[in-house]
Amino acid sequence: MEFLIDIAQYLFMLIGMVCILVSITQYSRRTSDISGAVMLFVKRIEMSVNEYKWYRIGISILILGVAIRIIKLTLWG
Repeated sequence: MEFLIDIAQYLFMLIGMVCILVSITQYSRRTSDISGAVMLFVKRIEMSVNEYKWYRIGISILILGVAIRIIKLTLWG
């Protein structure tokens, strides 16, 4: 059981990071502005609907992976 939770945790974190990278890649291709991708984490930038959707999905899945990690550490130490 603990092994499956480990796999789920790392899988959610990996998928979340990939979704965020897809969003950043789409933004940088559309605007040709690599430095804007760094600004994504500092201030709001103009993202298209598709880029914003990938970004929010990535953040949500990443948070889910972190929550699974916290629950695992709380229950199984």
